[in-house]
Amino acid sequence: MADVDPSAVIGTGVKMEDSTVIEGGAQIGNDCVLGKRVVIEKHAIIGNKVTMGEHCVIERKVNVGNDCVFGKEVVIEGHAVVGNGVKIGDDVVLEKDTKVPDGADIPTGTVLSDGHTYPDGTTLKAKYYKHDK
Repeated sequence: MADVDPSAVIGTGVKMEDSTVIEGGAQIGNDCVLGKRVVIEKHAIIGNKVTMGEHCVIERKVNVGNDCVFGKEVVIEGHAVVGNGVKIGDDVVLEKDTKVPDGADIPTGTVLSDGHTYPDGTTLKAKYYKHDK
């Protein structure tokens, strides 16, 4: 069973995995889909029709717009603002106090530095893959 704080507000038609955690004061809009081990921290606001892949972490006081799609292992740090219709690839970090405009498409492995607005202040993380012998 998902771990949802009683003070969280969950919209209608929301689907979440058993391992989902939603902390106090969080607000989740209608028709959202939250993957395995998604964590929504205190006072985060998630709009309508947002889909999050597994292992996403949405920190305190983040505001996510409507119709967004997040890949796996996305971390959005405190006080970030994500606009409507944003697509975020896997393994992305939006550091605190960042802003992403409506309709942005953020590629896999992107890091948006503290206080910047996408695409300014973005870098790509090094990715390491295991190679089969």
